[in-house]
Amino acid sequence: MSTRLRLPNPLVALDDRALLSRFTEQHDQPAFEQLVKRHSRLVFGVCQRTVRDSHLAEDAFQAVFLVLARNPKGAAEATSVGGWLFGIARRVGSAARRHEQRREKRELKASPDRQVESAPQSDFNDILRVLDEELAAIPDESRAALVACFLEERTHDEAARELGWSLSTLRRRLDRGKELLRSRLARRGVTLAVGLLTGALASPARAAVPALSPSPASVALAAEALKRGIGAKLWATVATVTLAVGGIAFGVASGPADALVPLPISTAAHANEPKPQFDAAPAPRAVAKPWVTVSGRVVFPKARAIPDPRLVPTTGVQDAETWKPFAPLRYENTIINAENRGLANAVVWLRPDSDDRKAGFPVEKIRPVLARPKPQEHRVLAVGGQFLPRVLAVRTGDRVTFDNQLTVPTNVHYTPMASDAASALRNFNILVGKDMSRTSEPLSATDAPDLFRSTIHPWMTGYVWAFDHPYFAVTDANGKFTIENAPAGKWRLVAWHESAGYLGGLPGRLGEKVTIPESRAGTLELDPREFESKGWPAKP
Repeated sequence: MSTRLRLPNPLVALDDRALLSRFTEQHDQPAFEQLVKRHSRLVFGVCQRTVRDSHLAEDAFQAVFLVLARNPKGAAEATSVGGWLFGIARRVGSAARRHEQRREKRELKASPDRQVESAPQSDFNDILRVLDEELAAIPDESRAALVACFLEERTHDEAARELGWSLSTLRRRLDRGKELLRSRLARRGVTLAVGLLTGALASPARAAVPALSPSPASVALAAEALKRGIGAKLWATVATVTLAVGGIAFGVASGPADALVPLPISTAAHANEPKPQFDAAPAPRAVAKPWVTVSGRVVFPKARAIPDPRLVPTTGVQDAETWKPFAPLRYENTIINAENRGLANAVVWLRPDSDDRKAGFPVEKIRPVLARPKPQEHRVLAVGGQFLPRVLAVRTGDRVTFDNQLTVPTNVHYTPMASDAASALRNFNILVGKDMSRTSEPLSATDAPDLFRSTIHPWMTGYVWAFDHPYFAVTDANGKFTIENAPAGKWRLVAWHESAGYLGGLPGRLGEKVTIPESRAGTLELDPREFESKGWPAKP
C-alpha cells in the first residue's frame, strides 16, 4: 500500500505582504490562494452582517477579493492586510445593501399588498452591524490590532509578528482600540462588553465560506467599490476564469491603473489532467529585481554596565497626584533590555554606499510599489505619563497627530532640529487638553530628527525622523529592527540613538558598509551592532 507524501506548504510561513509581493510581481496564483484562505472568514463574516440576502452576501464576498486582485498595492500600503480587507468588505457590503434596498422597494412598488421577504434579523445582528461601523471609524493601527486578535482570532504573538510590531506595542494598541470602541459604542447606546461583541463577530464566519466564482453581480459590486468605472475591464479579466479555493486565477494590477495582467487560468479543459502525488512549492519564476528583508539587532555594549534608570519623582512635579497610578515613571531616553541588552528606539536606515553625506537614496532603486506612497497620518498618544511611541520614523509627506489621553492638559513643543526654512515652518508649541489633538504639517526629509516634548511634564519627550525612501526602522524592546523590500547591492547601514548619537560616533553618519545579496527568497540577518559611543551618560 503506497502512501502519498504531503509536503508542507511553504507559503503558509509567509506574511501577508510577502504573499502580495509574490502575487503582484510574479503572478503567483498559490500566493493569492493563501491570502484568500487566510482572510476568507473575516470577509464573509462582514458581508453576512451587512447584507440580509445570503446570495447577495456571497456576491459581496466574491467582490472583495476581486478588489484585492485589482488593487493589491492598496492592501500592501495599509497598516495591515486584514484591516484593509475589513474596510473593503464594509464598502462592498454597503454597496450590496443599497442594491438590496432598491430591489425591495421595486418589489414593494410592484406588489403593494405583498410583504417583501427577507432573512429575519435579531437585535444582536443589528448590534454587530453597529460594531462593524464603529470599528471602521477608529484609527488604522487600533483597528488592525482588533481585527487581527478578535475577528481573525490570532494569538497576540501571531498578530504582532504579522503586523511587524513588538508584543508590547500590539497590546498597547489593542487596549487603546478596545477603549475607543467601547467609548464609541456607548455613545450609540451599546453597553455590552467589547470582548463579547468581538468574539461574536468572528462566529458567523466559522461556517464554511463559499468557493470563489465571480458572477456579474460580484463584478459590478467590485467596480462600484473601486469607483473608477472599470467594471467592463474587470469583468473582461475574469470572465473566462473559474475560481475556487485550490484553483484561483485573478488579474493583477502591476503597472498603470488600467493595466490588468491576466494570470494563467483554470478551466474545464484541465479537469481530467492527472493530479500530482504530493503538494510541492510552486516552481520559481524569474524576478527582474530581488527585494530583500534586512534584519538585525542594536545592543548596548557588553563592556559597559547597564545604567540604572532615572526615575521621575511623584512629588514636587506638576500634577503629581496624576502620576501615582503610573509609578514608577522613568525618563525613557535610554531603554535597555537587561536580559539581551537590546537597545530600544534606535532609528536604523539604509543610505547609498557613498562618503558624500548628502547623497540621496536613488529613486530607481526603490521598489516601485513603495516609490510614491499615499501620505499617512501617524498618532502619538500622551498616555500613562509618557508619549507613545517615543520615536517615529516616517515617510516624506506624512503627518503626526498628537492626541492627549491624560486626565490633565499637557503641551506639545514641536521643534525641528534641522535649521532649514522648511523645517522652521513646522515649529509649534500648543496646550493639548484631555481628548484633544494637534496635527503637524506634512513632514519633509531632513538630516536630523524633529524633537517633540512637554515643558509642563519634562520627562515626556520624543522624536520624529522623516525619510524620502522606505528603508528605515525603529528598534523594538529587544533592539530588533526589520527593513523590508530592500534592493540588492552595496549600501551603508546607519543607526542613531537619542542618548548616544550615531553608531560609531560622528563618522557613523556615513554608516557601515553592508552588501545585500541577490536572493529570490531575500533575507539578510545582520550580526548585532554594539552601540559603542562616547555619548552614553553614566546614567540616562
